[in-house]
Formats: sequence, C-alpha cells, structure tokens
Amino acid sequence: MYFLLENDSQFETGNYLNEPDNLPVELSFIRGDLITLNLDEPLVFTTNAQAGDELRHFLRSSIPIMSKQFVEVLQGAGVDNLQLIKAIVKSEVDGTIWPDYYAVNVLGLIACAELDKSDYAEIMPGHYRFRELAIDATKAKGALLFRLKEHSPSIIIHESVCQHIVDNDPDEKLTGWSVNDIVQ
Repeated sequence: MYFLLENDSQFETGNYLNEPDNLPVELSFIRGDLITLNLDEPLVFTTNAQAGDELRHFLRSSIPIMSKQFVEVLQGAGVDNLQLIKAIVKSEVDGTIWPDYYAVNVLGLIACAELDKSDYAEIMPGHYRFRELAIDATKAKGALLFRLKEHSPSIIIHESVCQHIVDNDPDEKLTGWSVNDIVQ
C-alpha cells in the first residue's frame, strides 16, 4: 500500500522557510533526474524562526528539505534513491543556524496513476493535478519512495517506510511530515 508524503498541516508554527536565492534556473528537484549542476554547498534556506524554535524535519516544496535524522530513518527503511545536497537553515531574525539539513532530490519517476479511477484536472498533456489519486500499485514494483510521473511534485511513500518512521520515532520528534491516502 502507498501514500502521498505531505507536509503535516497540524505542524503550523508561523515560521516560514525560504528557498536559497540565486539558484540556477535550470535546477529542478521534481524531474526525478540526477542533479549534475555544480552547486555551492551548503544551500542556505532562510527562516523567521529564532533560537529555541523547533523546525520541521520534513518540508515538501519545490526543493524538499529534510533533517539529517529524517533522512537517516528513511535510509534505515531501505530508501536508496535520494540525492542529498547539504543545506542549512539560517534565521533572518537572530542569525541562528540549524545545521544538518539536506535539500533532497528524489530520484525516479514512476507512471502508475489510474486516471479512470482518479479525480483530476489536466494541467497539460500527460500532467495532472489530482484531487483524488488512484494508482496501480503493481506498477510501482515495490518502490519505497518515488515521484509520480503524472504529477512529479507528488512524492509517493510505501507503507513499510511509514511504519519504519513511526517505529523509529516513538516520541514523535520527527515533525513536519504526514501522509494522505491513495486509492489502490
């Protein structure tokens, strides 16, 4: 069984996270391809958070960002298709730096949407925005984490990975992530 990996809407603190400035226009974290551009690392994300504030361990955006701890738990579940680019988060308010983050490129697109069972709007030929997503899970062939070819911003996660995260985070300290159901 698969789920959509999403931002946890319950973890809203009023703290925002801005993506780094001056990135190359050809840089894409949603194509599923290996990024070969030379990037200055670490990438610097900025925030209005201050010393003592809790930051998310996961944020799905045009550049997904994950804490080192979240990445390690995913890798412990067997996820091996992540390209990790070192990142930090820096406060615009007091200069506090949160190290040990990554901009994460999920490698691989899998075409498995079942359009006849989904509710969607076609953005352009072959690309859709889903209000309700149905997939043919057999086409995922057991992949643990991947992007959906029909809507590449969507990250799909296998239930075994979700269970691994829960089992390895009994105090629920890995904040910012949630899942939504997919029809299968």
